[in-house]
Amino acid sequence: MKTPVKAFVQARMSSSRYPGKVLAPFRGEPVIVHVVRAIECVLPSSDIVVTTSGEKSDDPLAEYLDSLGISIYRGPLANVMKRFSSCLEQHPCDWILRISGDSPLLCQDLIRLVVRQAEWFNGDLVTTIFPRTFPQGQNAELIKAGTLRSLSLMDLTPEDQEHVTPYFYRHPERFSITNVESGDRRLAGCSLAVDTVEDLQRLEGLSSEDLRRFMPPIFAAEVTP
Repeated sequence: MKTPVKAFVQARMSSSRYPGKVLAPFRGEPVIVHVVRAIECVLPSSDIVVTTSGEKSDDPLAEYLDSLGISIYRGPLANVMKRFSSCLEQHPCDWILRISGDSPLLCQDLIRLVVRQAEWFNGDLVTTIFPRTFPQGQNAELIKAGTLRSLSLMDLTPEDQEHVTPYFYRHPERFSITNVESGDRRLAGCSLAVDTVEDLQRLEGLSSEDLRRFMPPIFAAEVTP
């Protein structure tokens, strides 16, 4: 039976800049655990799937998640669009919440507002990056499942296949898009994502007061091409 929203968390161990970062310890637990816990504040754990590759390099990630009882789907490494489409067959839903597995400080209030758009929005994509007004690492995209299926059949570039949503942003006139915004575009120049060991160390040192400065009031606005 389909459910309205399921989260597909995109994660792999073979990052070129920081291999294994999703299992790197952050404040006492692996980065990926912080990501899943933020989503669990909004969606039931049964509606969260970590999508990784079938490559041997991702065996440690899959084994760790399995030990925690977190759902896993394994598919192609580079073609994440195909990975998501195949995952959708096993985990049917109306909307896919796409989250990156390298965002340990993901704001649950932001996730909640993005997910709530599914209650009324009759479009194709709810996003936080068109334009970006939040720091990197505060990204959430809600994709209509039917639209993703249609998109997966198109002639996509390797970038489209790997990052899933660039096609939407290159052709906004073809889709109905809502953008969730912070009201402060200067935050787009900040980062709360983990791309390097130095990022992890920097984020470890942020206080609760520091984090509040990164998250001003949030609102949603429909994008007009």
